[in-house]
Amino acid sequence: MANQMKVRGITVEINGDTTGLQKSLSKVDQSIKNTQSQLKDVEKLLKLDPTNTELLAQKQRLLGEAIHDTKDRLDSLKTASEKAAATKDNYDDWKAKYDPIKEKISETTRELKNLRICSHRRLSNR
Repeated sequence: MANQMKVRGITVEINGDTTGLQKSLSKVDQSIKNTQSQLKDVEKLLKLDPTNTELLAQKQRLLGEAIHDTKDRLDSLKTASEKAAATKDNYDDWKAKYDPIKEKISETTRELKNLRICSHRRLSNR
């Protein structure tokens, strides 16, 4: 029987098959992509009018959403990793799937750190 977990509305099934994890992450990734697209649009508008307080507030809100979504992605990856490690019965399958998950955790951690730095810079520039 497969191990199943639910993280903030995301169900991940671990049994050597990461299909459920990939589907869950694709939803979070789509949300992150949409937020990043909106951030780019706001950045373009801010170049034209850097003192527009509405745009600055919108940018801060979008950065907050990006941080939240990226943290959710990181939490999902970490939980999936822990669940995979707990299923030692399928160690070979787990090991084959663990390395890509570990790399995604590292990438997402770096992205979250960069978003937080950007958000803090924006707040300190006010």
